[in-house]
Amino acid sequence: MILSSFFPARLLAACLISSCLTVPMFASASDDIGTSDATFAEAIQAVKDRDFRHAIRLFRLQADQNQHDAQYNLALLLEAGKGAPQNFSDALVWAWSAKLGGIEAAGDLAEDLLDMLPEKAVEDVREKVKQRLENRIEAGNAPAAFQFAQYHLEMLEEPDFEMAYIWYSISTALGLPGSLEARDDARGNVDDEKIAELQGKAGTIYESLNITSD
Repeated sequence: MILSSFFPARLLAACLISSCLTVPMFASASDDIGTSDATFAEAIQAVKDRDFRHAIRLFRLQADQNQHDAQYNLALLLEAGKGAPQNFSDALVWAWSAKLGGIEAAGDLAEDLLDMLPEKAVEDVREKVKQRLENRIEAGNAPAAFQFAQYHLEMLEEPDFEMAYIWYSISTALGLPGSLEARDDARGNVDDEKIAELQGKAGTIYESLNITSD
């Protein structure tokens, strides 16, 4: 295959895998370019055509709209330096975002990127990912609440079980899949003396949110 001699193996695999994540592959003209399947398909084709600059532009549009498969492919291109100069920090932002969105392979990519960045740069990335999640929550995006809980367990230098418990509690109240089990797991790592306080905080935050489950 001609492509295999040009792409990094992981990038080629990611493109093939990601193209299967979004079905159907076409969307109506009224669909927003940042979320449409047609845009994603065009980006995949651009990668196959070696038009990386166009691919990265389209993936970025979709990544900004929280399309997690696009975030993963954008991270891969930024790591490889194809379509834009190599940027490990930005790649980690999108790899972590994709991981929080359920793209398992993004976790391996994030681990590789962590090995290539100084701690100060990693801290800056953590703050950017946190800000993106907070902005989504403020905008009423329910899945972001669950992902914010995951962030406090998986993205910090040391897990913050108390914040994870608060946000898993909020996610459970919103009826998000998997949140009840995750909430109870997090509770197992929180001192019993803190539970009432944390539940109170969760309730206060929940009442302040303009958010409903999808």
